[in-house]
Amino acid sequence: MTWLMRFLTRSFLVGGLFTVKGRENVPATGGLLVCANHAGTLDPPMVPGFTPRLDAWTLAKSEYFRTWAAPIFRWYNAFPVVRHSADRAALKRSLDLLRDGHALIIFPEGTRTPSGTLAKPEPGAGFIAQKSGSAVVPVALVGTRAAMPKGAWLPRRGPVSVTFGKPFRVAAKKPDGTKVGHQDASDAIMLHIAELLPPEMRGEFSDLESQRKRLEGVSTPV
Repeated sequence: MTWLMRFLTRSFLVGGLFTVKGRENVPATGGLLVCANHAGTLDPPMVPGFTPRLDAWTLAKSEYFRTWAAPIFRWYNAFPVVRHSADRAALKRSLDLLRDGHALIIFPEGTRTPSGTLAKPEPGAGFIAQKSGSAVVPVALVGTRAAMPKGAWLPRRGPVSVTFGKPFRVAAKKPDGTKVGHQDASDAIMLHIAELLPPEMRGEFSDLESQRKRLEGVSTPV
């Protein structure tokens, strides 16, 4: 499925319309959390397709696994999560995969954002990052919303880019000993994604300087 996604994307978006940057930032081995913004329908297949790890798994909304497409998601190393809830089975499987040295792909916002700009993330990604202690790689997706808007059955040709940022870890405590909550941990992940996006897509994280100040000490480079 990974090679099929790469072939289809590069065949359809020929002529310089598709770019991937920062693949060298993705650690080749070890437990890794890959976190991306979610603005378009293409995001869930796009990120695992171009993450340079063939051991990558993806959290996908449970509704997909009750449709005809369920086998496709399973072939693509996806497993279900009940969104907007503390899905204990999904959390356990996520932590087990990271403990065993796999990569796990998460969209911290939990769903496609209506505006296409960054929204406030849910605390789940921050919880998993803190609990596992795994490195986190932020991913910025640009152009996927226009390439396949919600409700569209076929993609449209247009510029699309996938950018992998440098890895970091989310702390359980700040240097001064202050405990870092799961929401702040997720916010720190989104801040790293925002720094890779163009200003018009940063949404809730448009004021980078104030967010950096608020979340100082929450994340550290690997």
